[in-house]
Amino acid sequence: MSWELRKLHDAVMSREVGAKRKEWGGRLRVALVYPNRYGAGMSNLGFLSIHARINARSDALCERAFLPSAAEERILSRRTLPLSTLESGSSLVDFDVVAFSLSCENDLLNVPSILERGGVPPFRRDRVEAGGPRPLLLAGGFAASLNPEPAGVFADAVVVGDGERAVESLLDLGNPRPEDKGYLKSLAAIPGVYVPAGYVPEYLEPVGGDPGREGRLRALSGLPGFPGRIARETVPLAEYPPLPTILAEEAELGRMALVETSRGCPKMCGFCAAAHACPDFREVPLEHVRAAVDNAWPHRRKIGLIGAAVLDWRHFRNLATEILARGGAVSPASIRADLVDGEIADILKRSGHRTVALAPECGSERLRARLGKQVKDQVFLSAAETLARAGIVSFKLYFLVGVPGSGRDEEVGGAVGFIREFRKSVLEECRAVGRMGTVTVVLSPFVPKPFTPLQWAPMASDAELAMRQEWIAAGVRSIPNVRIDPEAPRSAVLQAFLGLSDRRVEQALRHARKGRLKLSPENLAVPLSEVVCREKMADEFFPWDVIEGGLP
Repeated sequence: MSWELRKLHDAVMSREVGAKRKEWGGRLRVALVYPNRYGAGMSNLGFLSIHARINARSDALCERAFLPSAAEERILSRRTLPLSTLESGSSLVDFDVVAFSLSCENDLLNVPSILERGGVPPFRRDRVEAGGPRPLLLAGGFAASLNPEPAGVFADAVVVGDGERAVESLLDLGNPRPEDKGYLKSLAAIPGVYVPAGYVPEYLEPVGGDPGREGRLRALSGLPGFPGRIARETVPLAEYPPLPTILAEEAELGRMALVETSRGCPKMCGFCAAAHACPDFREVPLEHVRAAVDNAWPHRRKIGLIGAAVLDWRHFRNLATEILARGGAVSPASIRADLVDGEIADILKRSGHRTVALAPECGSERLRARLGKQVKDQVFLSAAETLARAGIVSFKLYFLVGVPGSGRDEEVGGAVGFIREFRKSVLEECRAVGRMGTVTVVLSPFVPKPFTPLQWAPMASDAELAMRQEWIAAGVRSIPNVRIDPEAPRSAVLQAFLGLSDRRVEQALRHARKGRLKLSPENLAVPLSEVVCREKMADEFFPWDVIEGGLP
């Protein structure tokens, strides 16, 4: 490892709280990879928690690796050096286990280059054909849990669901032997671990009888010694108190300490994978959350409370009041409009919030109800008025575009009308407090997600999505203090393709370059229209049907 790279890594770690380097002697060596930038990875609580849990074992060590920063990239390219871990500067190939955390589907595009530059052949099939000892490649994270097949083109095993107990069980097996079929069967016996080599895909006859192309997926059949279906791992949160995690100044959320409050969501909106893939709303006990806050308190007085439904956590108000009384502040990761009242508004104001995000999803109540979100327009207006009276006068509104079954006029007109009414309602309260903030409207394309009631729905084309975004923007252009923030439709289409595909996505991923993928027909084993843009049949077999649960 070059002295330049060592100096760069040392500088990063010097600005962290709680980071440590463990001696290698006699320990299982795990490289934990976040396939995106350091700032994003160090703001991901799942990544941080698994890192802390592995390092808490006396028989193991865990080091971190990320997509190289611009400064690191210059050094690596100039010196033709391998990608290395932050703590020891070791190449990925030197570890017993290389685990990568996938929180979003598009990060799959960064995995091949990271592994290759770390000395590990990225694709599982290539490693099997080459034979011989090699690191075990493990995948986990929310995106991998929804559909393990795409991650399985790289990984020898994929953790489906909660990772705490599964990772402990995997390390308890001792030195990994991914080339050994008996070892792979032992992995598959761990609850929540999917071993793709143990499943054979079966396909229907191709539409039109094209002999050069396989048809739709019919089944994933387990080989002898592998379970027919995988049980999603769900741990009792009371039995897994959070461990202190690294606090990183340069993380995207580096000014706060992140503390988990719950998993899942009780509302079950039709588009939301967080609710349907994890249907049980589970709360972290108050004493665990308090302990995590106390551990971080000497270093961070702003506490980021993490969960899909933070305000539904029964202890939120009491804990927030305690933190404020101690001179701290709270930042909930999500805010439900129907739970906003004077007390919540006061907590947010006293914590220094200047902007609050709300998610109407659709401007039309009819479309919103079709998505399973039974919240009236007035609920959002009342929440905004309450917040504005407390002095919070800027808002971020999240809308979906391309909602299945929605006409263009209804979706566009509904959104424009809602935004106009929202701004009018807020303006009246803002005049009373003497200032007007900004309303930022985020327009996110609808993406079908596994395990949701809308997994069968087609996704609109990127041209249609862009048109709807442009029409909404045009409709509110004359409204003062309203800003439109559209998510790139092509990125959303790519997210859908990577999230809904089976293992044949490997052909596309072999064409990924620098985190980008051109979705041209010659790069795809299965056409984009087949994976993303068509309505699926009611009895269709999905790649994620190998996981127990989900919708009938």
